[in-house]
Amino acid sequence: MYNLLKTGLILLLITYNIHSVAQTKSVLFYKDGTTQTGYVTFKKKEIKFQELRKDKKVKIKYEHLDSISGYVNPRSKRKDLKPKMAYIFPTGKNDNNFQLYDLVKDGKVNLYKLSNYGDYSFVWSPTSAALGMAPIPMKTKTAIIYGVKRDKETFVILLGNKDTSVSFITIADSFKTQGSEYFSDCTVLATKIKEGEKGFSKEDIKDVVDFYNSECSESID
Repeated sequence: MYNLLKTGLILLLITYNIHSVAQTKSVLFYKDGTTQTGYVTFKKKEIKFQELRKDKKVKIKYEHLDSISGYVNPRSKRKDLKPKMAYIFPTGKNDNNFQLYDLVKDGKVNLYKLSNYGDYSFVWSPTSAALGMAPIPMKTKTAIIYGVKRDKETFVILLGNKDTSVSFITIADSFKTQGSEYFSDCTVLATKIKEGEKGFSKEDIKDVVDFYNSECSESID
């Protein structure tokens, strides 16, 4: 009986922790210039928002949002705290496919990476023979995915995401095609990307953006 009660208490704490992890206190920045502060849960097509934890969850579509940041208590004694900021854009010319991005570099072309803001996954861990498995929240480590976007462009473009490989050998390098096309207004850079290993490859995306922002004077209207 004691073991059963102990296991039940553990499961209750796990459930509470999952709920706490899934909800992140944040500040929402809307495209109309307004803001809202509260708790958010990220879903594929929308955010579920509560101003207070006891409130009913309200669905907010990503297309209404410009960005989202972490909440910093104004009464905090630490004045150097900077909230994490993530920007919300559609990806790859698909109005329905929104993603959260962290800004890595800004300039004539901005470099973003897919954000892990508020993103936790769950693994299933055994608890007892009687109750089987329980979900445990864990932060995941994934490959960093970068994208580029000019201020006037609507979509973040992921470059080099359509490579064809056989036995870990790339036989079709999409970064050469996509990258040289995206940066075609800068002939020198487009040529360096086409040269691949002799110039710039997908792994050099930060250098590519730096080169464009500092060395390329031409621009696309």
